[in-house]
This record gives sequence, C-alpha cells and structure tokens, in this order.
Amino acid sequence: MRISTKLPLAATLFALVILSASVAIGLVQQSRVLDEQVYQKLEATADGRRNETRRFLEAIRLDARGTAADMMTQQALFGITGAWPKLGDDPATELHKRYIDENPNPIGEKYNLESAKKDSYDRAHRQGHVTFLKHLKAQGYYDIFLIDADGNIVYTVMKERDFGTNLISGPYKDTGLAQVFRKVIASDDPDAFANSDFEAYAPSNGAPAAFVAVPIIMNERKLGVLAYQLPNDQLNTIFANTRGLGETGETLLVDKAGMLVSDSVRTPDSDSLKVAINAPLLADTLSGQDVNGNIEGYRGITSYAAAVPLDFGDVRWSVVALIGEEEVMAQLVSAGLKSAGIGAFLVLIGSLVGFVFSRSFTRPISELVSSMGQLADGNTDIDLKGVDRSDEIGDMVRSVAVFRQAEIDKRELEAENESRRSATESERHQREAERAAAQAELTEAIEVLGTGLQRLANGDLTGTIRKPLAGNLDRLRLDFNASLERLSGTVSAVHGNVAEINRKSGTVSSATADLSHRTEQQAAALVETSTAIRQIMEAIRHSSERAENASRLAREARANSDRSGEIVGGAIDAMQRIENASSEISKIINVIDEIAFQTNLLALNAGVEAARAGEAGKGFAVVAQEVRELAQRSATAAKDIKALITKSGEEVSSGVGLVRETGTVLSSIAGQVVQIGDHIHSIASTSKQQSASLNEINAAVARMENVTQQNARAAEQTNAEMSGLTRDAEMLSSLVGQFTLEANASTVQNRFADQRDTGFNRPVQPAAPSQPAPSAAKPASRSFLKPKVAPAEAGNRAVASPARSLMDKISIGLGAKLTQAKDNKSDGEWEEF
Repeated sequence: MRISTKLPLAATLFALVILSASVAIGLVQQSRVLDEQVYQKLEATADGRRNETRRFLEAIRLDARGTAADMMTQQALFGITGAWPKLGDDPATELHKRYIDENPNPIGEKYNLESAKKDSYDRAHRQGHVTFLKHLKAQGYYDIFLIDADGNIVYTVMKERDFGTNLISGPYKDTGLAQVFRKVIASDDPDAFANSDFEAYAPSNGAPAAFVAVPIIMNERKLGVLAYQLPNDQLNTIFANTRGLGETGETLLVDKAGMLVSDSVRTPDSDSLKVAINAPLLADTLSGQDVNGNIEGYRGITSYAAAVPLDFGDVRWSVVALIGEEEVMAQLVSAGLKSAGIGAFLVLIGSLVGFVFSRSFTRPISELVSSMGQLADGNTDIDLKGVDRSDEIGDMVRSVAVFRQAEIDKRELEAENESRRSATESERHQREAERAAAQAELTEAIEVLGTGLQRLANGDLTGTIRKPLAGNLDRLRLDFNASLERLSGTVSAVHGNVAEINRKSGTVSSATADLSHRTEQQAAALVETSTAIRQIMEAIRHSSERAENASRLAREARANSDRSGEIVGGAIDAMQRIENASSEISKIINVIDEIAFQTNLLALNAGVEAARAGEAGKGFAVVAQEVRELAQRSATAAKDIKALITKSGEEVSSGVGLVRETGTVLSSIAGQVVQIGDHIHSIASTSKQQSASLNEINAAVARMENVTQQNARAAEQTNAEMSGLTRDAEMLSSLVGQFTLEANASTVQNRFADQRDTGFNRPVQPAAPSQPAPSAAKPASRSFLKPKVAPAEAGNRAVASPARSLMDKISIGLGAKLTQAKDNKSDGEWEEF
C-alpha cells in the first residue's frame, strides 16, 4: 500500500477508534438511563390502571348495597319467594320450560320475555323484571340474581341454565356464585359483602365470570341474597388503553394462578383464563409488593414489566404493565445511530484534513515515481525535480539521475552492435531462396494430388494423373492411379449385382402382395361370418332367457292361483262364521227387546203404585217415569240393531256367493297357467339346444379366423420386408450410380467377378458405363430377407369354401336355410381365394 494511502487511512482509523470508544460509553450510559425511564413509566401506568379498576369495583360494591336496600328489590324477592311453591316439586325444570325452552326469543335475548302468564310466580316475575332489566342495561352488568335463603336462584335477568337451580345441592354448588352466596348467607353482618375470582362459568357457555353478593334484609329479617355477575367487557375496556406504551406495550389483570383475567389487545384471540404468565415477579406482587423486572415467553417476546397488587374484597389480583424489549432496544439503537452518524461526520472531516496533509508530503514522491516509470519505458529526457533538496527525497532524485545516465550509455552500445549484425543479413537471404524453390515443388505435387482426390470425392473414377511429378514425388502419382483403377472395377461389379437384386426383389414383392391381399379378403369374410353367428347367438340367448323367465313366472302364477284358491276358501268359511254370528246376535237382540218390554211394564206398574201412594210416592213416580223412558229407548235401539244385523246378514250372503264364483274362476286360470308353463318350458329347452350348436360353430369359426389372421400377418410382414429389400437395393444402386467409370472398367470387373461371394446362384452382368444408375432413389432402413414364399402357380385348383359349409350348419341348427342370394355371394368370395 502506498504511503499516500497509508497516511490518510491511519488518520481515519485513529479518529474512528476515538469516536467508537466515546459512542460506546455514551450508549452504555444512555441504556442505563433508558431502562430507568421505562420502568418508571411502566410503574406509573400499572398504578393508574389499578386505581381506575379499584374505583370501578368500588362503584359496583356501592351499587349492590344500594340495590339490595331498595324497597322494590325487597318486595320483588318477597313476592317471588311467596309464589315459589306454585312451581311444584321441580322448580328448575318448570322455569326452564317457561322462560327458556318455550321462550320465543333467541338465545342471548331470553330476557325480553316479561311473563309466562301461568300463575302467581309469573305475575311476581313481571313486577320486578322490568326494573332489574333497566338497571342491568344502565350499569352494564352481565346478570343480576335474586337468591332465597335456601339457596334457590329464584330470579335472573339473562335466564341461563342456572335459573331455578339450588346453590347448596344443585349442579352449580361449586361455582363462584355459590361461594359468595354461602359467605353472605352465613354472615350476621348486615353490611356483609363477598366477591369471587374470575373462573369459567358453565351456564354462560364457559365464559370467565366473577360474582359479588350482598344480603337483602327486610324488617331486620334476611330474605336472601342479591348477586351481580361482573361485566368482563368493561374490565377489558379499562385494560385496553395502551397510550404511552408504544407498539408492543399493554396492561393486564392477572389472577393468583398467573392466568390473564383481562383480554389482551395485542392478540386476535380471546386470552381471558386461557393464557398464563410465568414470571417470578408475580409471586412478589401477590405478597403485596410493587415490583418490576422482565417477563419472558408471553406473546413469544421478552418484555420489560412492572406489577402492582390490586385488592378487592376477598380477592387479590396483579396489575401488570409491560412493553417489548425489542421496542425499547429500538429506541436505544436509534439513539446510537444518531451518535454514530455525528461521529462519522467528524471522522470524515478528520480524514479530509489528514488527506490534505499527506498529499503535501507525498506529492514529490509521486512525481519521482512517475519519472522512474518513464525512465523504465525508455524515456531518458525526463525532468528530475528536487535534485538540489537536502532531505531523503533529494537523495532519491539523485539516485534516479544515476540510473538515467546508465540507460544512455546502454543505448550507445546497442547502436554499435546493430552495424555488425547487418553484414550477415545477405547470406541469410540466399539460404531462404533455396528453401523456397523446394517448397514450390512440394506445393505443386500437393495441388495435383488434391485435385485428383477432390474428383474422387465427387464420384469421378476417371480422374487419373497424367502429368509426372518432380523427383521422388512421382511415386505418389503412380500409386494413386492404380488405386483409382481397382476402385472403378469394384464399383462397376457392384452396380451389376444391384440391378439383379432389384429385379428379383420386385418379383418376390409382387407375389407376397398378391398373397397378402387374398389373405385379407379371407380374413374379412371370416370376420363377417363370425359377427353374424355372434348376433344370432345373442338373439337365441335373449330368447332363451325370456323363455326361462316366462316359465318361472308361469310357475309363480300357478302357485299364486293355488294360494288364492285357499284364501277364497278361507274367506267363504269366514263369511259363514259371520253369518252364524249374525244369527246369534239377532237372538240376543230379541232377548234385549223382551227385557225392555218387561222393564217398561214394571215401570208402568211402579207409576201406578206411586200414584196410589199420593204425596209420599211422588219421588218414586219420577224414578219410575225415568226407568220407563230408558226402557223405551232400549227397545228402540234394539229394533235398530236388529234391522242392521239383518241387512248385514244379507250382504254377507251376497259376498259368500261372489267369493265362491271367484274361486271357480281362479281354478280355471290355474289350469291354463299350467298349460302355458309347459309350452314355455319346451321353447326354453329347444333354445338351449340351438345355443349349444351355435357355440360349437362359433368356436370353429374363431379358430379359422385366428389362423387366417396369422397368415395375413405373415404375408404382410413378408411383403414389408421385401419392400424394404427393394428400397435398400435401389438406394445402393443410387449410391453406386454416383461414380463415373471409364470405358475399360468391364475388364477389371471380370477380373474380380470370380473372387466375390454375393449369395446368388449365378453371376450378373455389370451395367454399361454409359448408362448411369438412377440417382433419385429414396433412402430406406436396412432389412433382412425372411424365408422365401413361392408365388401361386396357375395350375392350383380352387378349394371348397369353408364359409359355405359353416352357413349350412347354422341353417340346420336354426331349422331354416339361408337365402340363395347370400349363398351366391359367399361362393364368389371364397372361389376367388
């Protein structure tokens, strides 16, 4: 690193170290002061929330005592307890039925029902409910309770499931409400007051609830207890105030177990009695001390906190004010950044001053360095400043002057050496001329061979080199001409063999194509035959299934007809029994008629005797008259019943006749159903036999179809392979046709014809040089020949059509012959094959 850089950097580092030390000391002092300020602010905030909450709770205590002492409250409790026995043995169930279950208002608005309008309890309820509901809405309480001396909740405003229950033996005997009731009812102090801590209260859907209670005394007699359920929303409103606590600070009300009583405004969910704070400072608060410190883990952060105790009645809570440590540290960091900014500005000023001073010191050195660089580049006309200086820089300049003089002396020596070197240059030019001549001969030989090779690369096999080359290079020309002649003969022989391969592969391809076409026709005919057989089998199968279903239905119909006959017989017997019963009833009616007649006669006699008795028999005469009228009505009713039974007997006789006729018709239907079932069974048996025959025929056709399909695939594969061979031969012919041969290439071809082994039985004649092979052949992939397939001969006779014999079998199985037109069509197709 240069001195011009080191000096300013040293000055900057020196200023930076001093500044960093001062900033660090300032930050430590500022952090200590900031911590004290934060704790003081938190303590003041916690104390303010405590005083505000205490005033709110004391107002509830005064309101409860004033309400309990009010004459309206006393009269309401007196009237309700007086009507309490009207509710029966289970008052809670009755009250739930009246004011909850049958209450038309929705849940949470059950208080809108003033009276169920059933008895004196409802009238007493209505008299007090209007006043209590108005008081609840004005003060913001959650609920107001009236509890008699026996522990029965005889009245509530909100009408929840605790209404009507007993706090001594009922389901809510362990709640805070039962706790404050027992304390107040057991105290002899007329100013007794009890309150409970917050806990989950089941009738209020598990919401946190705390209760206060005072006695209701009338004429120095304790009637019961007035209780309030404290309003959580008003407490939450008090502790929702976060003024002066930044973005993370808040105040909380915490019970003795460390559970939050108030809901946190910094979280979206309800935290009351769900979130706990585990910190040692809460234990000190519950002992009555004001403490501060850190809380870790709450809301996932570390917080500065101050806690103070809050006493109300029998309960002690902790009021906690806290703020996030990161937010406090952010203030400290902001102050530190400001200090660092000011220090950086001072460091910059110090660096500028050091830079100016160092430049005045290092400028002569830089000029000397520049002069030395020019001297190193060969410039000896440099101007060296400071030669007359008496300091170290002057010594350095004078040393550079010595190096400049040495460079001048060196250049003079180099000029002398250059004059000696020019004398040997002419000899070097002569040797280079000789090498150029030899290089020209080699270049000519390369160009001639290159031209011949270029013609060979283009397929011209006539490009022999006629012009001899110089010296030993002519041996290359002779070897090239011999190789070209041998290659020309080979290509001519290959051209002739390719033509013969093309002719033979074309013949085989035509034969295989013909075979493939006829095999496809045979396969198509078999497919049509198989399809027709399957359709016929499907129709026979459906007919057989329908016949079997019809036979089954006929059997069921026969069974049902037999059962119907039995039912008709039973109905006839029942009708007969009804007819006999009607006769018996007629006899009983006659007896009743006779009894009525005798009763009427006796009543008449009694009336006569009563008339004879005079004044003493008047009462008996009235009774006799009533008996006579009753006997007459009995006789009239007996006559009407007898007429109805007579008519019923006639109708029963008519029904018996109709049922007998029904039995006769059902018997006739059963016989006919039996005959139908026999015919359907015969049809089903015949259909099964036909289906079995067609299954055998279909299996035979399927086997023939498989064989035909295999033959067709073999023919198609052979045809495809022959087509591939033809394309390969055409491509080879095209490739060979690209070569240009000399007129005497046939002599060379004959010389190599005896040495080749191409797999053919006889030699082929090469194509004439003047007739080049076609060059338009398309490229194709290489393929190998499959086993040869002999073409069809003209003398082969036609084979009898298997499709026709199959159709004859089908006709025999179905009991009918196919049409003559279809037979002719089938013959034509198979005779062609």
